[in-house]
Amino acid sequence: MVGAAIFLLGAIPACLGAVLPKNKPDDMHLVGTQKDIIPYLAGAGPYFSYPVNYGIPIEAPDQCEFRQVQLIGRHGERYPTTNSGKKLLKLYNTLRKYPNKFNGSLEFMNDYEFFIRDQNDLQMETTLSNSVNFVNPYTGQADATAHARKFLVYYNELLNAAEQTAVFAASSERVHDTAQYFIEGLGDNYNMTLQTVSEEPSAGANTISAGNSCPAWDEDLYSNITDAYTTKYLEDIAYRLNGENPGLNLSSSDAYNMFAWCAYELNARGYSEICDVFKKEELIHYSYYNDLTSFYQDGPGYPMIKAAGSNLFNASVALLQQSESLPQRAYIAFTHDTDILNYLVTIGLFDDGKMLSANSTPFREQAFHRSWQVPQGARVYTQKYTCGNDSYVRYVVNDAVIPIETCSSGPGFSCPEKEFYAYATERLQGQNFFQACNTSSVSNVTDLTFFWDWEEKHYNATLLKQ
Repeated sequence: MVGAAIFLLGAIPACLGAVLPKNKPDDMHLVGTQKDIIPYLAGAGPYFSYPVNYGIPIEAPDQCEFRQVQLIGRHGERYPTTNSGKKLLKLYNTLRKYPNKFNGSLEFMNDYEFFIRDQNDLQMETTLSNSVNFVNPYTGQADATAHARKFLVYYNELLNAAEQTAVFAASSERVHDTAQYFIEGLGDNYNMTLQTVSEEPSAGANTISAGNSCPAWDEDLYSNITDAYTTKYLEDIAYRLNGENPGLNLSSSDAYNMFAWCAYELNARGYSEICDVFKKEELIHYSYYNDLTSFYQDGPGYPMIKAAGSNLFNASVALLQQSESLPQRAYIAFTHDTDILNYLVTIGLFDDGKMLSANSTPFREQAFHRSWQVPQGARVYTQKYTCGNDSYVRYVVNDAVIPIETCSSGPGFSCPEKEFYAYATERLQGQNFFQACNTSSVSNVTDLTFFWDWEEKHYNATLLKQ
C-alpha cells in the first residue's frame, strides 16, 4: 500500500506538515538531479535559463554604461493552484486505493509520501519553511533571493542607496512574496519600498496584470485547433502503467495530470519520482501541446493578445524615453506568467509570423516556447545603455540576450534608441488595450500610472490568494 501519508480529497489537515518527516536521508542524493526534465514542464517547474543562448554577454558592452534597467519578473516556484491541487489529490487517492503492490514505473508508490501536506500551501510560493526537503534548491524564496544577488552584479550602480526605490508587485500573495524575497536578497544597503498594485478587474489599465481587466479575452476561441493535437502519448502512458499494474485503470486525463505532479513536486521537494514515469518522446509531446495551447490562448496566435500586452509595453517605452529625467533608474515589477507572455507578444521577440500546427510537432522552426519564456521565476529585462553620445536598447530573457531580429546593429546586438522607438511605434500601431479588451465594462481607469505616481498613491492593494 501507499505510505503513511493518507489524504481525503479537499480535506488535508492544516497541521499535517508538523508530523510528516521533512525528508528521508536516503533520498537526499536525488535532490536537484532532474534538471534535464524541467524545460519540458510547460513553465510549471523550477526556473532555468533560456536554452538558446547566443553567447552575447549580459553586461553592458565595452565603453558603454547602463542608464536604465526594467525588470518584469514572474513569481517564484510555487505549489499548485487550488484547482490543480484538487486534481492531483484526486489522482493520488486513485493510486492510494490500489489494493496491490505497485510494479514497474510506479514501484516507488509502495513507500511514498505525497508532497502536498497542507492545503494552506496551495497557490503559495515554496519556501524554506513549507518545502518538503530542507535542502530543496528550487524554492521560490531561494530563487528570488538568488535573483536579487545576481541583479546587483549587473545593475547595482542603478540603485541609489540615498533615495527610496520602488519595487512593484501584483496583488496575488505569491507575487507579493516573491517581490519581498527579492528585496531581502538585495540586502540592507538600499532603501527599497514594496508597492502592491491591484490585479482586480476594477484596476483597469493601472495594473501589472492587464489580462484580469480584459473581459473580451476568450481563452477557448481557438480550442478547435488546440483540441486537435494528438492524445496518443497520454494513452500510451496510461496503457503502460495499467499494464504494469493490472486493475489500476488510469485514464489519459490521469496521465496528463502526472506532468503537473512532476513539476510541482520538484518545486516543493527538489525531486520527483513521478517525473521518471515519462519517456522522452512523451515529454516532447506534452511540452509542444502546452506551447500550442499557450500560442493560441495568450500568445502570438491570438490577435487580441498584442493589445493586452500593449498596456505594459506602452509604459515601458515611456520609461525609456524619460530615462534621463526620472529620479529612479531601476524599475522592478513582478506579476504572472500570462502577463509576461502578453508583454513579450507585443514586443515581438518570439513572434516570427509562423502559426503553430496541431498536425505535427516542429523541431527546427519554432520560435515560441512557453516554458522557455515563463518558467517559475521568469525574468525579462529591458536594458538601456549609452556608448559615447548614443543610446541603445535590448532585451534579456531568462539570462540570455535576445536581440530584436530587425534591429540589432548597436553594440552588443542592441537596437539604436531612435530605431527602437520607431520599432515600438510600429508594434503598437492600432493596439488599444482599453478598447480591444472591453475594459470599460469593468473599470474607468484608462492609464497605467503606478510607475510614476507611487510616491503619491502608496500602493497597498489587498493581497489575493490566487
